[in-house]
Amino acid sequence: MATTYERMLDPGPVAMRIAGLWWAMALRGVGAIVLGMLALLWPAITLFILVLIFAAYCIADAVFSIVLAVRGAKRRARWWWPALHALVALAAAAVAILYPGITTLAFIAMLIAWAMLTGVLSIVAAFRLDGAHGRWWLVASGAVSLILAGLLIAFPAISLLTLTWMIAFQAFLVGSLLLGTAFRLRIRNAERAAKDGSGTKWRDPQDARSPV
Repeated sequence: MATTYERMLDPGPVAMRIAGLWWAMALRGVGAIVLGMLALLWPAITLFILVLIFAAYCIADAVFSIVLAVRGAKRRARWWWPALHALVALAAAAVAILYPGITTLAFIAMLIAWAMLTGVLSIVAAFRLDGAHGRWWLVASGAVSLILAGLLIAFPAISLLTLTWMIAFQAFLVGSLLLGTAFRLRIRNAERAAKDGSGTKWRDPQDARSPV
């Protein structure tokens, strides 16, 4: 019998389901890049505007995770990782919306918590994929978030301009890496469609235990 660790690292059924949602991963990447662009190009950006932009990004990020969680729950798969990611993103958005007058130091503390949690969850989720599905792209995106958290912990007393540049740089990197993951997932999804069309269909083991 496979151990829990071995099942977690078995990417087959989970990876094939996620591959069909490559478009959601791509939209998440685009959202991160848009966050970076707005942070850099907004003239005379204020902390209030930066907080609201961050809240909008977190809401969009949560939508992707909710889609994965719902799909996973329907297939009786492990759905709690994307659900946790959605909760973290929504919690960060709620704090930003409910306290728009937040101070720079408080905003940095929230960013640290958000970056650490999303970084860890992204890395854990990556090991549900294999290399061909873009595992290391997703690992890299989680590592970038953890690096941002580490830098903010090491240098909490930074100016708004420096904070804006750090957020923008992180968003551009994560967005690019998520688009890379989406590209790999799209390729695998196309390969799966071609195989199904040839008569050799991939079957989800979860379907074998589900009533027809």
